[in-house]
Amino acid sequence: MLARLSLALLLLMTLPAQAAALMGFKDSAMLMSEFSVDKKELMLNYSPEVGHAFGVETMWMRGEKQTNLITNISYTGLIKRWNMPNGQANLWFMTGIGEASGDSSGFSYSPSVQFDYETTRLYFLAKARMVRAPHIQYDTYSVQGGFSLYETSFEETQPWFVVEARTTENMATRNEVTPALRLINQNYFVELGVTNPWDSQSRTPRLNLMLTF
Repeated sequence: MLARLSLALLLLMTLPAQAAALMGFKDSAMLMSEFSVDKKELMLNYSPEVGHAFGVETMWMRGEKQTNLITNISYTGLIKRWNMPNGQANLWFMTGIGEASGDSSGFSYSPSVQFDYETTRLYFLAKARMVRAPHIQYDTYSVQGGFSLYETSFEETQPWFVVEARTTENMATRNEVTPALRLINQNYFVELGVTNPWDSQSRTPRLNLMLTF
């Protein structure tokens, strides 16, 4: 019994930078960002207690026919968490409301759901997100999978190889496949990838950052 409890506590310590990357621990703040040619996103949230976070987000998106800037206030909630002997799974709900500007403008909203599962060596994520405003529809569906290159201790940086397949309605580049190297430490991760590396016309770099403080 004691051994199982110790293992569960160890998992909770070693998984937050990856599996629970939508919010930090109680009374913490989290900064998340994504930078690519067609999309730039920045989100900052604060978690007053485990399972709930409130914040702001801004998204610059280049579509097929227009370019928009969307700024929202956001909420992130943990619907369910499954702690397992060798891993952890989470089901999340996120939403945001605010204003869109640019080629089209007006009230914006962006609800989404996400499921992720991770062990110390394997990772899977599936996400569906609506991004809507008058004459704007950037709905996104994505799947990620990956594995760590080797085991590390809690204090060390762990490298992961991750591949994401994503499709976004009405974006300049609708379908994206991005292999990436992700470096995870206790309170941050850095991810650098190349989207559609086989296609010279749509090949672009992508950078993702996350910091908990």
